[in-house]
Amino acid sequence: MAPQEGGKASQTKEPYLGDLSKTGVLFELTQVAPEQRDAAWVDAFLGNIAQASFRCGEPQIITGPDGFPYFQLFLPEPNKSFQCYVIDQMKDDFLLDAGYGVVINPSPTHADWVLTYGDILNYHLNKTFYTDTETPFSKKVMDETIAENEQIMIGQPSEAILPLQTRKVIKEFLELNGVKQPKVLLMVREQAGGQGTTQDIVFNITPKDFSDEETYRGVMQTIGWFLPRHYSFVGMNEQGVGEGFMEL
Repeated sequence: MAPQEGGKASQTKEPYLGDLSKTGVLFELTQVAPEQRDAAWVDAFLGNIAQASFRCGEPQIITGPDGFPYFQLFLPEPNKSFQCYVIDQMKDDFLLDAGYGVVINPSPTHADWVLTYGDILNYHLNKTFYTDTETPFSKKVMDETIAENEQIMIGQPSEAILPLQTRKVIKEFLELNGVKQPKVLLMVREQAGGQGTTQDIVFNITPKDFSDEETYRGVMQTIGWFLPRHYSFVGMNEQGVGEGFMEL
């Protein structure tokens, strides 16, 4: 699924220009011992990383302990020239197309921060890496069925939920794992008692599409790496929703 360690990302279209003042803030923040990094530290760190100037690692792309591909970014060294990399610009140039996450200041024992592909996608869509407010997503994951009298509406997830780049990346992942025609839909359900609606992204996969249930669960867990953390997504048999599925 992931490119080999030591990979190199596509060349940038134009030189990146980051905000060195934000880089300076990050440098000060990284001097704080990990055990002393509280919620205020996290807010400050996340509030500065998107536009700050970074240098890349060598190799640029590594495979993390979780098996996913990450672009290495480090704070620049004082009084040394460097090629600038800026997450806010990298995401559109190649991160979203290539299916990469980002790891900041990795070392053999820890990193200052790790952004999954889904975190970067959420920043692309919502200008924040993590959405902690209420959303229409139901929090469901894995496989799902529809009750006999349940009221549902089905359609396709919009670009504001699942952009074309992300559809392509997930499609390639599912094909790599033996799914011949990966498909998707957005399902909206009426909540009991007229309490509004919830929504889930639905993929046309079930445990029967894999050698065993453990493999299916692993695939579903991996899909979560490609999606913002507040998204809910499930697998469902195509026959359960008629003609609602469309190819990724």
